[in-house]
Amino acid sequence: MNIGLQGKIVIVTGAARGIGKAISERMIAEGATVVLSDILREQGEETAKQLGHAASFAPCDIGKRDQVEALIGGAVERFGRLDVMVNNAGINTSLDKERVNIDQFLDETWHRILGVDLTGTFYCCRAAAAQMVKQHCGSIVNTSSVAGVVALRLQIAFCAAKAGILKLTEAMACEIGPQGVRVNAVSPGSVDVTAKRLSEVPESEGGYANRAKNIASFIPQGRLGRPTEIADAVAFLASDAASYVNGHNLVVDGGWTCGFNRDW
Repeated sequence: MNIGLQGKIVIVTGAARGIGKAISERMIAEGATVVLSDILREQGEETAKQLGHAASFAPCDIGKRDQVEALIGGAVERFGRLDVMVNNAGINTSLDKERVNIDQFLDETWHRILGVDLTGTFYCCRAAAAQMVKQHCGSIVNTSSVAGVVALRLQIAFCAAKAGILKLTEAMACEIGPQGVRVNAVSPGSVDVTAKRLSEVPESEGGYANRAKNIASFIPQGRLGRPTEIADAVAFLASDAASYVNGHNLVVDGGWTCGFNRDW
């Protein structure tokens, strides 16, 4: 089925690995030309090489406005337009010592997460919108999270940033929809980005695998999502198949936000 990405010029941030890599791969499979971007230069270049002639890599820290403007300006200079902007790059605290109650939450952790996840997404949206409004067409897809829909314990900054992305998405859809530009969001739940399926990881390995299996027990579908499943949702929202979808948040979480055993 052709969903309407053939010949499109696409930028995907956070594309060196994981969900961003899967999104880029899916876009290329649909006939798009993709500029992959990430702060991980070596890994990004290797990923672009793996994806073939329709892929190229441009390094960018989305938390820095000048780098974002250079990324989008470079793509437009090279290809003459920008059809799809996928704002996938983001960070979250991964260290246990950073997952603390609000009275212990560090200023630098707050600013680091908000600076990349929310401000960085804003920089990308603003620069992409400027070009797309000139063209009178385009599609922006922002990566939020179930944490932007349902609050998670000990993740104050991440929840705030991802909720902010959802309102940014809606506000932009209202503002530039009349100029032919659609803005939507996708909110992934827990996604397994490891090389092995969790069912194949022995209990003895512990750590991530055991925690992930515990999380999966709270999801109605009984498993974590796959990067390709998030990529499918992004490709749909970005494509002409979603031509009348604007300002929408597509939750891809196996049903977790329905409230099934949510206590984790």
